[in-house]
Formats: sequence, structure tokens, C-alpha cells
Amino acid sequence: MAESAIEPPERAAAQYERPTLPEQATCPETAPAPSSLTPAEGPATEERDRRSEPAETVLWTPGFIVVFALTLGLGLSAECLLTNGWLAHLYGGNWPQLAHLAALLLLWLGLLVRGRTAWVRLGAIFGCLWACFVGLNLLLNLRASSQPAAVAYLNASGNLSLLGMYLCFATERARAPRWDTWFFALTLLGGCGAVLADYLLTAPDQRSLMTVADAIAALALWLALLVWWLRPACWRLHPGPTFLFGLFPLIILLLSIPGITNSFNNLFFLQVADLCLLLGGLRILQAQRVLS
Repeated sequence: MAESAIEPPERAAAQYERPTLPEQATCPETAPAPSSLTPAEGPATEERDRRSEPAETVLWTPGFIVVFALTLGLGLSAECLLTNGWLAHLYGGNWPQLAHLAALLLLWLGLLVRGRTAWVRLGAIFGCLWACFVGLNLLLNLRASSQPAAVAYLNASGNLSLLGMYLCFATERARAPRWDTWFFALTLLGGCGAVLADYLLTAPDQRSLMTVADAIAALALWLALLVWWLRPACWRLHPGPTFLFGLFPLIILLLSIPGITNSFNNLFFLQVADLCLLLGGLRILQAQRVLS
């Protein structure tokens, strides 16, 4: 108390004064400015985002483009020559079809071996079944004593196998769960109703299992077309196979209209339909090779 009483007023004021400069020197701000981290974090973030993105798959390689173009050009030329040979009575009309089926069977076997997904392999199995059923149907047509019932059953079995192959190829890496649920439910109900209506509208004296088989064969072709062309996911992800595979049932359905064409054009466009199927299968085979 005595010492504080005799201290001068300047010294006492200096003791209670806040040392602003020393505290500022010993307590610097540690929070960096927001703008100082932006140049450093920006390139790192962009590089990390680029690494996380999947690499783009290149399907149209130069070698595949050459093979695809040669198959298209030489195939159309061969169709014309084969049709003219049939017109000159050098062979029957079913033999060119059997040659196309042999090429398609080899393609489906190649997809069965080289396929990397379960959907593609299952579709290749259905494709082999389709080639076998259609081949047996053509061989029966070569015989004059072929049974109409056997031809109708083989035709229905072949078209159902084609529909199974299309379902597997179309849903492989092109799925839209909400759209597909409604689409397949409506097509199933509509297909069953169409077959039942065709059977009931047929005259009672003409109703038979052949009537049901013919209705199922026609319905399978329509569903095979709709599976590709009415699903937006197919057009968005696989426009090439969607267009090519859809042409096959469309050509078959158009040629089934009575009086729409003559025998020469009928044989030519049937071979063009097989060529479209072959080109679509080559496109899927190339995609499986890229995945490997």
C-alpha cells in the first residue's frame, strides 16, 4: 500500500494499460484466407474427378469399321447374285436361306464363347435355338410331303427363340427399371389377350392348335420389334443394334402381307433381313471384345 501510494501517476497508468503490440505479435491469425487455397485445391479436385470417371469405351475401331463395311457391301452384292441364281433355276430358294443360317449359327456360337456377360451368353443360346428351328423348317419345306402342323410348330418355336434372344440382348446394359416394368407387363397381358382373341374370332370348324401356333408366331415377331424400338434406353445406349435388330422382324412382317411383293423381291428381302441380323450380331460381338 505504501509503495503504491508513492508511485507516480504515469507508472501506475502504464501497468494497467493493455499491451496491444506484444499480444498482436505473439498471437497472429492462423486462419488462412479463402482465396489462398483455391488455386491449390482446384487442380487437385479436378484431377481427382477425372480419375473417378470411367474411361470411355471405343467400339468403332478402324479394323471393325472395315469389317462392318465389307460385310454390308459384299453381303448386298451376294444377295443380288443369289437371288438371280434362283431366278435362273440354278438352285432352290431355300438353299440361300440355309447358307445365311449357317453364318448366323457360327456368329451365335462365337458370341457364346466370347461373351463376357450372362445376358449375352443366354441370348447366344437362344440364337442357336432359333437357327436350328428355322433350319429344320426350311429342310421340311424342301420335302413335298411336309406336314403343315410341323411347319407351324417349328415356326412358332423359332420366333419364340428369336424373342428370347432379343430380350437378352436388349436388356444387356440398357435397362430402365420403371419403364421396363410397365412395358413388359403390358406386352405380356396384351399378347395373351391377342392370342385368345384370335382363337375366339376364328371359325369353330377351323380352330386347332395350328391356329394358336400361327398366332403365337406372329405375336412373337411383333414383340421382338417392340422390345427394341419402343424402349428409349435401347435407342440411347445402343442405337446401331436397335436399328439393325428391329429391321429383321419388320421385314418379315411386311413380307407376310399377301400380295405385297413377288417371289423375286420376297427372296431378296428375306436375305437382307438375315444380313441385318448378322450386322447386329457383329456389333454385339465387337462390344464383347472391347469389354475383354
